[in-house]
Amino acid sequence: MGKVLRYRQGEGKAIAWRDDPTTMITRAVDDSVSDTMGCGYLEMTETKVQSTIDFDEIIVVLSGHYRTISGGDTYECGPGDIVWIPANTTFTMETDSEARLFYAKYPAKTATPPTA
Repeated sequence: MGKVLRYRQGEGKAIAWRDDPTTMITRAVDDSVSDTMGCGYLEMTETKVQSTIDFDEIIVVLSGHYRTISGGDTYECGPGDIVWIPANTTFTMETDSEARLFYAKYPAKTATPPTA
């Protein structure tokens, strides 16, 4: 049996995701903790990031305004909204202001890092 871990808001080190200071990532659970899942926070400020992922991902908007664009569809999101992105999907993450997001992904370790 594994050990339960708790992550308090504000714990962990926020680093620039893909060396872009407009998108800061704080990883809570990664492949050093779990073979199956990963999760953490993204803080986005007036930015637009394109990505292709090889894992399933769920994004929960905690605060601010956020949009996902994929396959010609735009999904405008606010606090409490959930976006599911299946593996092997190309999409754009975007905010005109600020957004705080929680993400969960499966599996924790991926074959390739997300690409821009």
